[in-house]
Amino acid sequence: MNGLSLGIPGVGVVSPGTHFCALYSGPAERDRLLFPFLEEGLRHGDKCLCLIDDVEPALVRDLAVGQPGREYSQRSAQLDVERASDTYLRSGEFSIAEMMSFLFESADAAIADDFDLLRAAGEMSWVLPGPPGWEDLFLYETALNHAVEQMPAILMCLYDLQKFGAEMLVEVLRTHPTVLLDRTVIDNPHYLHPTEYPPAASATAGTRYPMVKVGADGEEGTDRGWASLTDAERRVVSRVAGGMTNRSIAEELHLSRHTVDAHLKHVYLKLDIHSRVELTVLAMQHRVHVG
Repeated sequence: MNGLSLGIPGVGVVSPGTHFCALYSGPAERDRLLFPFLEEGLRHGDKCLCLIDDVEPALVRDLAVGQPGREYSQRSAQLDVERASDTYLRSGEFSIAEMMSFLFESADAAIADDFDLLRAAGEMSWVLPGPPGWEDLFLYETALNHAVEQMPAILMCLYDLQKFGAEMLVEVLRTHPTVLLDRTVIDNPHYLHPTEYPPAASATAGTRYPMVKVGADGEEGTDRGWASLTDAERRVVSRVAGGMTNRSIAEELHLSRHTVDAHLKHVYLKLDIHSRVELTVLAMQHRVHVG
């Protein structure tokens, strides 16, 4: 089974065994990703699973399955919708082992019911209040990359850019090989293989970054810094976000390597950041075209 459509307009195909994150801003943009994803699964004959807290599960089911009719019974049997917090915190806390078991059992049940593929979407805001075990979230996300290779499944993790702080989004990028943003699938240049995660510099990141929405600390300062970027600096930023090296950026923009280094240094100072992955997160939040 190759070349499976996500159902999202403008987005190409993926293969079974794909784990990716979808970054969006607000409910309307989420729905433009989630419902086409589920609709394509129902059309294709997949077993579909949706884990969500921001919308009543019954409403998601009604919108996805549609009105009673000739295919209503079949579509209804294909789709399970549950509260994300009830699933991810099944025992009252987050457990990597329990969540992995849930996913493998869901895939096995789908196969037993004669489905060829499990198509699952998980909305991740359940972690924001900081429930017990939340520190293991990104260890779970990186472990999924190996686990999903053995599963007939497509897994989409939904992260709202309006809710998640920049430090958390850095970890999102480090733990997802593929990113969906603005209906574009990006092979994530900042992804770390499970054997490399967590990097030594962020091994204790789970105890540092706050569970607050973007901007609760320093949004105004970041916005001022972003507004102060020159056109030349923005051109460099777009290419850093696309994974290009300073040497490659210099060649493409017909600049010296020294000039690119200087632009990047000024950008770091203006935004009060220290790494390319932090810069990529901010570029995504500000909807910079990834060049």
